[in-house]
Amino acid sequence: MTEAEGSFSPWLRRFVGLCGLCCAFLIGACEEPVPDDLARADALFRAGRLEAAAAAYTGLGEEAKGWRPFAAYRAAVIYRDALGDSRRAEKAFEECNRRYPMDSWGYSCLVELGDLRRDARRFRAAISSYRAALEQRPRGSLAEHSLFHSGRCYLALGEFEQARVEWQELGREFPASALLPEVSLERARSFDLQGRYRDALEAYQATLEDHPGGLEEVLAAYGVAESYEQMGMLKEAELAFRSVLERHPNRQAVELKLSSLESRMERRDREPTQVIQHGRVLNPSR
Repeated sequence: MTEAEGSFSPWLRRFVGLCGLCCAFLIGACEEPVPDDLARADALFRAGRLEAAAAAYTGLGEEAKGWRPFAAYRAAVIYRDALGDSRRAEKAFEECNRRYPMDSWGYSCLVELGDLRRDARRFRAAISSYRAALEQRPRGSLAEHSLFHSGRCYLALGEFEQARVEWQELGREFPASALLPEVSLERARSFDLQGRYRDALEAYQATLEDHPGGLEEVLAAYGVAESYEQMGMLKEAELAFRSVLERHPNRQAVELKLSSLESRMERRDREPTQVIQHGRVLNPSR
C-alpha cells in the first residue's frame, strides 16, 4: 500500500469495493472488457493519486464511451468524499447530469447533488435538485429518497405545510416504502415545530399505532410525552416519559425531562408566598 493510499485507507477500501461491484455489474451487463483508459484511471485511484484519477475518469477516450457516465459519477464522488472538495464535487455532479441526463448514473448524480446541497444547508438548491430528479424519473430508484429529503429541506426552511405535501406524495406514490415510519415521525415533528401541539400529539400517536416495534415507535412515544408537556398536561407527560425511559436511546435526556417536570409540578403545587401590603394579604390562599 502506498503512503497516499494509507492516508485514505478506510475510505479507499469502501470505494474500491463499490467500484469493483459496479464494474462487475457493468461488465456482466455489457459483456465487454474494461477499456484501457478506465483501467488506467482505476490504477491511479488504487495508488492514491486521487487528483489524477478524477481527471482520468472525466477524460475517458472514445473507446470507453459506454463507461463515461459511470466514470463521471466516480470522479464527482472522489472530489466529494476523498478530496473533501465540495465545490468541485458540485460542478462534477452537475456536469455528469447535464451530459448524461438519460443515464442511470446521470440521474444518480442529480440526487447526489441534492444531498450535497442539503448537507451544506443550501436547502432551496437541494430541493431544486430533488424535484428535477423526480421530473426525470417520477418512479426512479431514488424517488422515495428525493421526496423524503425534499420534505426535510422544506422543514428546515420552516415551510411546514409544503414539507407535509412532499411526504404525502411519497406515501401516495410508494405505499410500501420503507421510509414511511420515518416519514410519519417527521410529519409529527413538523406540527411540533409549528407550535400545533394538539396536532403533533395526534400525529405521534398515529405513528405509535401504525409503526410499532422500531426506533420510530420509541421516538414517537417520547414525542407524545413532549406534546403533553407543551400543552401543560404535566402528569400525563410524566407518565409518558416514564413509559419510554428504559427504551429510549438517550436515557439521560429522558431523565432530565423527568427531573424538570418534577420541579415544574412542585412549583405549581406549592402554596404561594403571601404578599402583604399595609397589613392586608393581597393573595390569600384558597
